[in-house]
Amino acid sequence: MKIRESFDFCRLSRPPYSGIAIFFSSVLLPVWAYAQTPSVGVNTQGSTGGLVIPTAAVRSEGDLALTVGGYQEPQLGTYSTQQNFSLGLGLLPNVELFGRLTNYVNQVPGALDVGLRDLSANVKVRLPDIWEHGPKFAIGINDLSGGAVNFKSDYLVATKDWDRWSVTAGYAEGRSSSRQVFDGAFGGITWRVPGTGLSLLAEHDGLQKHLGARWQSAPIAFLGNLQLMGTIQRSLDAKTLAGGNADSTKMAWTAVIPFGRQQKYRELARPSPVAVASPPVVMGEPAPQAIVVPPAQISSEVVVPGNSDGVLSKLVSALKALGLERVRVGERDHVLGKMWVVEYENYRYAHNESDAIGLVLGVAANLAPTGVQRVQAVTMKNGMPMYETSVNAATYREFLTGGAENQVVDSLVVDLNPGARSDQIQWLSGKPGMASLVRIEVKPDLKYTLGTEVGLFDYALAANVQATAPLWRGAKIASSYIVPIGNSSNVDDGRAFSILRQNKGLKSLSLGQTYWFGSQILTHLDVGRFHYDANGAQLQTLVFIPSTSDTLRLRGAAYDRAPGGLAGQEKSVGAISYRHQWSPRTWLEAGTQRFSDGSAGPTFEWTRWFGDFSVQLNLRQGGSTKFAGMQLTFPLTPRQGMKPNSLFVTGPSQYAQGIRTFLTDASQPNNYVQPGSVQDLKLETNLDVDMLNGGRISQKYMETQLLRMREAFLTYADTAGR
Repeated sequence: MKIRESFDFCRLSRPPYSGIAIFFSSVLLPVWAYAQTPSVGVNTQGSTGGLVIPTAAVRSEGDLALTVGGYQEPQLGTYSTQQNFSLGLGLLPNVELFGRLTNYVNQVPGALDVGLRDLSANVKVRLPDIWEHGPKFAIGINDLSGGAVNFKSDYLVATKDWDRWSVTAGYAEGRSSSRQVFDGAFGGITWRVPGTGLSLLAEHDGLQKHLGARWQSAPIAFLGNLQLMGTIQRSLDAKTLAGGNADSTKMAWTAVIPFGRQQKYRELARPSPVAVASPPVVMGEPAPQAIVVPPAQISSEVVVPGNSDGVLSKLVSALKALGLERVRVGERDHVLGKMWVVEYENYRYAHNESDAIGLVLGVAANLAPTGVQRVQAVTMKNGMPMYETSVNAATYREFLTGGAENQVVDSLVVDLNPGARSDQIQWLSGKPGMASLVRIEVKPDLKYTLGTEVGLFDYALAANVQATAPLWRGAKIASSYIVPIGNSSNVDDGRAFSILRQNKGLKSLSLGQTYWFGSQILTHLDVGRFHYDANGAQLQTLVFIPSTSDTLRLRGAAYDRAPGGLAGQEKSVGAISYRHQWSPRTWLEAGTQRFSDGSAGPTFEWTRWFGDFSVQLNLRQGGSTKFAGMQLTFPLTPRQGMKPNSLFVTGPSQYAQGIRTFLTDASQPNNYVQPGSVQDLKLETNLDVDMLNGGRISQKYMETQLLRMREAFLTYADTAGR
């Protein structure tokens, strides 16, 4: 089934963004954020600006803005339904990317809607300042080129702020395939009413005049400092195509979620330490200076050499009280002196493993006698050691009280597969502590199309209930059960998008085994039943490239029958790719893949992290068919989840939702919806997500997390033992 979409995109640079707006409007995310700069609104075109015109401002890096409004450009006709949706993101410093979905239609009973549905992408770049106190400049492109270009425009804009006033002027060149909607000289003025969050705006967009007001809330603390904006605008002297009066009053609402500053917010919003204590001392050695720690970590115990079991037992109890599992502690000789080793598993602090590492290192460093030079956290998954993080104990104790971060960086060491050295450790107990018998993860499973001739938004929503039970070292049994929640009528059997329909029942049941080959190759194999009725195996391998943070990724699956549906018509699929970590926050990945529809071709992904939120731009080609897309990934669980018990229930630590578009060219200008074509391979176990902190385990990445690790310790460790 191919349904032509009423929109189009640039051949290689038009990843679609507006579809995520629909998703975010229905799901409230538990995020942490910093306050947004006042009076930075979103215009109807889908960019940072005033009522209709853009300004020289751009979204702050990592800030996400979702807008829903009812404005429609009168040059495009008269329609009974007038809806505008936009989703914007500060993608890089001084660069913003917006997606816009317009729904201008007349609904005809028993027939397809008549009018204009258009999904377009906009980009704006703020230019370097020419002089310190001069205006700010930016250039932008609306509606990046494609087959259906209704809003195409290039522009240059300047904005100058004076106290409560902002003045904007610019020039746009409209290049739409039909009627121009943003063309010529434009300008506007804004006055911010003191102490109210209210701004008054007057503009001319090159074709018509506008007056309006915008109100912006203060950051809403219990919603993670999310901010809301409400805008009302009135067009003046607007004309219809026939020359009639088209003046109208419209409203819009915007929600701003500053993902990019959530980590900075955590680092700065630290609770005040409340007690002074001295760490344990070894007889015959100088006593260390007193340090400030949370109450539960206070210890003044004197430890006799060779008799540190009492303090190690306290360490175990404290970490168990914090909700860590499989806790086992011991000590071993290190080239720099004695080291305390802590093995643990963490499913409670699911946003980022650095929270749990911060707890382990913080508690261990505070309890360690002066004879212990280093403390080490060994991160385990299903009883298998994944990686270790160690620091100098005295340096880390000082860091917890406000010491210099760079000293900890100098002593921080991150290594893969520390299990090979476990026989050198003198364990307090021969067995690890208790762990949850069954872990339940509940996450949404959303399949949808957006902006087609059939409908604005067609969807099938289900709950994916995944149960995991750990077995022996590195092994688990896992299942996935789908519970349909609802769908649009076009997803019903026999309708246009029935391929998206969610099937109730057991989707998968498998036995998985993880294994290290040396310290550079990690492999996971799942064997069982997949895609409801296909028996087979799924294999993935990560090869860690020495002396780098890069990885070679291999994925594959083979079944006894073709899965069908979106999973495809092929019995075997596979992918190989190389991931280069350009920086701890930015990854580039390129490779080739045999897709489930039988086609094969190259793939490319660009990923950027903003705290625990990431955006991925991707390009995939199968044969001659090309798709470009965007994927957002974010946690759907509290930062500190429920305390583990025999049964542990949580949400996904990383939930990914994406949208993509068929790339057009001169020979095929139409955009077709092909839900099952050139789909990226997804396996029941994801090594990155399930075992490697989303791939964020490099030495350089952990160095960037030190302030967060301290904040996690000071936030949660004072509850240990209560």
